[in-house]
Amino acid sequence: MNSAAPVSINSNNRESLVAHLLERVADTLDITPTEYERAKISYETISEVVTNSTDPRLATAKVFPQGSFAIGTVVRPIDKEDGEFDVDLACRLNASTTLPPSEAKKLIGDRLSNDARYSSILEEKPRCWCVNYAGSFHLDICPLVTAAQSDAIPDKELERWILTHPEAFAVWFNALAERSYTRALTEASILKAEVAPFPEDRLDKGWLRRVVQLLKRDRDNWCQRAGANAEFAPISIIITTLAAKAFERDLRAGQRNLSSFELIERIMIGMRDGIEQRTTPNGTQWWVQSPVADENFANRWNEDPRWSKSFAAWHQDAISNLHNLSNVNGLDSTKPILEHCYGTNASSKAISSYAEDMRYARNNSSLRFEVTAGGLTTIATSSAGIIVPKHTFFCG
Repeated sequence: MNSAAPVSINSNNRESLVAHLLERVADTLDITPTEYERAKISYETISEVVTNSTDPRLATAKVFPQGSFAIGTVVRPIDKEDGEFDVDLACRLNASTTLPPSEAKKLIGDRLSNDARYSSILEEKPRCWCVNYAGSFHLDICPLVTAAQSDAIPDKELERWILTHPEAFAVWFNALAERSYTRALTEASILKAEVAPFPEDRLDKGWLRRVVQLLKRDRDNWCQRAGANAEFAPISIIITTLAAKAFERDLRAGQRNLSSFELIERIMIGMRDGIEQRTTPNGTQWWVQSPVADENFANRWNEDPRWSKSFAAWHQDAISNLHNLSNVNGLDSTKPILEHCYGTNASSKAISSYAEDMRYARNNSSLRFEVTAGGLTTIATSSAGIIVPKHTFFCG
């Protein structure tokens, strides 16, 4: 008999079930504390090597994480269980845009190539340097310089600087993410397996970070199904920005007491509202405005219409999948949809984790049915709700 069979979910609580399962799916996408610690040590070592220079542009530079590592939305690779993930770093040089981008990049490359620890694992990329730690992760470090009230990053041809502000983006996103907790998520976190904490990470990340992780993995699986469209798959910075802006608009509109499922749904659907079409001297252009810099994240959409079409196709598919999940009648029925979106491994772990937690709570008389909590709850301190009785029969 299927191990999930003892768990029965009333149809009125489908959305609560979906939210609990999606939280567990997101948990499986995280890198492990060991992987996180290795990346942290590598980051600190490289920062020291790069800045330990007599060149004042490097000696007073600032190296910091950027991208998904800085905002807590790293997703494990889809290709294999122990595949490589990437860590993106920025090195803000003590320089301005008068420094040619190619020279800025060379400053960092020379420092790393002259160190025996990195010379054999260093790879040059169009706008950064990649340090390949075989079988674990790779670390990309990109030069930045100051530009007015922003930063500037070299374009791919290293011929000019482009305005950006990754550090400010992380501050903006993380501030929003800290406001994306719901009662249901707090309750579910009590059921988590014990994980050794470390200062740089959170056991419970809040829903905004989780939704971004889920969307990125859904995107990865969609790419495998889409075939040729994978070349024009939605990029992570657009997914992240649109999700965060959708959540930010709800906060401004006074949406405060949403259930976990409602929050997920509103973020996903609201992503559309962050996409603009602006009239410019070059005609009508797609625009996804950076919240912190004069930067259009959708600039490639204006170079080839397949970028915008692929985003629209993926986004509609993701919303349809969420609604399909909310219409299932039981735990077992969620499995094929979860696998379709997030893969077999993540889905199996999420369902097994949920079923095991429910059985454990029921057998300890701590599983209650509470309408105000959205259905099943395991709050140890709660005396509300109807206790779900133990099973007194035996089955596999």
